[in-house]
Amino acid sequence: MGLFDFIKGQFIDVIEWVDETRDTLIWKFPDQDREIKMGAQLTVRESQVAIFVNEGKMADVFQPGRYELVTRNMPILTSLKSWKHGFNSPFKVDIYFVSTRQFSNMRWGTRQPIMVSDPEFSLVPLRAFGTFNFRVTDAARFFREFAGTDPHVTTDEILEHFRSKVVTEFSNALKKSGKSLVEINFKAQELGAELLPILQPDFNDIGLQLTQFNVESVSLPEEIQKALTEQDLEARRIRKTMGASNEMELQKMMGQANISQQVQDVDKFLKFQTGLGMEKGGESSGGDMMKTMFQMQMAQQMMQNMNNPSAANASTNNAQTREQILATLKELGELKAAGILTEEEFDAKKKELLSRL
Repeated sequence: MGLFDFIKGQFIDVIEWVDETRDTLIWKFPDQDREIKMGAQLTVRESQVAIFVNEGKMADVFQPGRYELVTRNMPILTSLKSWKHGFNSPFKVDIYFVSTRQFSNMRWGTRQPIMVSDPEFSLVPLRAFGTFNFRVTDAARFFREFAGTDPHVTTDEILEHFRSKVVTEFSNALKKSGKSLVEINFKAQELGAELLPILQPDFNDIGLQLTQFNVESVSLPEEIQKALTEQDLEARRIRKTMGASNEMELQKMMGQANISQQVQDVDKFLKFQTGLGMEKGGESSGGDMMKTMFQMQMAQQMMQNMNNPSAANASTNNAQTREQILATLKELGELKAAGILTEEEFDAKKKELLSRL
């Protein structure tokens, strides 16, 4: 190696960063105590920003592009160093590259259970998990407010910084929402959308943008999950009971002698069935939806009859015309064909109607 090559090797003439990682936000260019040659080439790629720091003070910020490092391209640094016009000597400065691409699938979760009030189960501890996406939108602010002189900032540091904030805001949002456990469990995605604007200011403060926030799952205590499962099984039993055509048979199958209590239970079921239909309506087939609507109509009629037995008896005693009976038989046949009425139920009702002709 000749003397000229040795001297040339003491100066930096090409400055760039090729990011081979997926988790680096800030990377300090390694200068090995060498000076930068005046006129050196700086390349800032898309989704990058380069920041020059002189003696601990932030100077010029370079957006994506290719630059020749001369005094006209470094106005702040020229001022800080009091360079004169035509200055052409090597100089020393720290260079930090900031990644501005979107970082996705950042995991968050509650380390400790969150206590949530529920009208049925009182205070319940639950855990939540999800992801969020973010990007650097103000490189200078992010460097100044968060990174400082850290030569290598990764997403792990962002996660550690924001995880507690995310969990705190998530807890507060749940408490303010007034949602029941069933709603929280079924509407996790809606909770994520509600939380995004609440969390955004914390990210803005250090030059970041929260682009997406997801609540993937909310896990309930085992005993609560068991209770909800039993509630679902009970609802299924009631739905099956609703298929009975005889009101006295319904009362017997429910195992309750008090009619007013039956009215309350049927009313609860109707509210539960309505909510369940809204959650699973997109997954249900047309037949299932028709069956559910028919069952609910039957339940409403039964409630009216149980509230007003005399009106129910009067309705039963009213004479039906031949046309009405035949029309009713036709409707019953369609319900049997749709699988809503069993063969035995259809035959019993058919026999009863034919006896009136």
